[in-house]
Amino acid sequence: MNRLRIIGLLAVLLAFNSCVEQITFPLEKPETERLIVSGTFTDLDEKHTVLLSETTSKARQPLFSGGYFTLDDKPRPVQNAQVYLLAPEVNGSWLYREVKPGQYELEGDYAIREGLTYFLEIQVANKTYRSTPQKMPEVIGADDLSFSFERTRLDDNPEAAQVVIRTEATLPEQVGGYYLRWAVDEAYFWDLTFFPNPFNTPPPPCYVFEVSDAERITLVNGDLLNKPGGKSSQILAKRLVDQSFLSRHYFNVRQLSIDKQGYEYWRKVRELVNNTGSVFDTPPAPIRGNLFNVNDPEEVVLGYFEVAKANVTRIYTTRADVPFFLEEICAYIPGKRATEYKPTCLSCNAFPNSTNVMPKWWFDQ
Repeated sequence: MNRLRIIGLLAVLLAFNSCVEQITFPLEKPETERLIVSGTFTDLDEKHTVLLSETTSKARQPLFSGGYFTLDDKPRPVQNAQVYLLAPEVNGSWLYREVKPGQYELEGDYAIREGLTYFLEIQVANKTYRSTPQKMPEVIGADDLSFSFERTRLDDNPEAAQVVIRTEATLPEQVGGYYLRWAVDEAYFWDLTFFPNPFNTPPPPCYVFEVSDAERITLVNGDLLNKPGGKSSQILAKRLVDQSFLSRHYFNVRQLSIDKQGYEYWRKVRELVNNTGSVFDTPPAPIRGNLFNVNDPEEVVLGYFEVAKANVTRIYTTRADVPFFLEEICAYIPGKRATEYKPTCLSCNAFPNSTNVMPKWWFDQ
């Protein structure tokens, strides 16, 4: 089972700051669909999202879309579910509202406290699912970020340009008892084509959001270290350089303090994603997360809902930082018809995750 086989068989979707991170691993077709749950609840003042989807199965029915029926093996969103965040110690119950097919956002005045226990409850298709209760961790480290532009081999190109994001992390001030995970997303300004017009009106601003190096899973197990407050150097993401680096390009690094069960889950996912297919590798298999069917504990539920203490650190590059030539593919060329420009030069909506509204932290640094 090689890496190309691993990529593309099953997408486990993880929501981070309105972006989607895709981790892929193999799954044989079961008799019925399997629920996939992904989400993270943190102590940050931000949108908290849960994504629900279901795998393919031998019994999958064609989907009517665009005026005709289609049948594929991609995960499909699970709609019209009732999703709640529960905190039994304070009798807390908060609803996630469905904002897009399969995407649910937490609403209301919910409680975020260190040491408080939370779990997720999902009601769909006359079934009730729950995650195992987790306490909000109380310790976390800090990140000192840096970037470097380098050359790397990509397929037959020995001189591909990439940027590497690193951290010199300061660990929590205690010996053991903590587990850290990092996730990186990015946001950049995209220059749409400025066509001459009588009022000299520029195109609207365009901010694009993506996930960086989704298959890189960076973990630290504090139980294996004996250096409270010490340093840990980590590569967090590698990203090929393209036209998105013509303007300000942010990398948003989230350090997450999770529990031991969450650490073990991500360690297994990393092992599976990195499986290269030799005869000595661990056989690929679906990884059970921390969710279960209340009335049928034997049902396999995929994905993970984690409760994490978090901090966000940002670093950005500008065009002046890039030591490589970058062609301005969206620059206006007299005589070139609008239909000859790429769709992403004409509309911000051509990007899967974009907005015309500047993020509130854009000029904080």
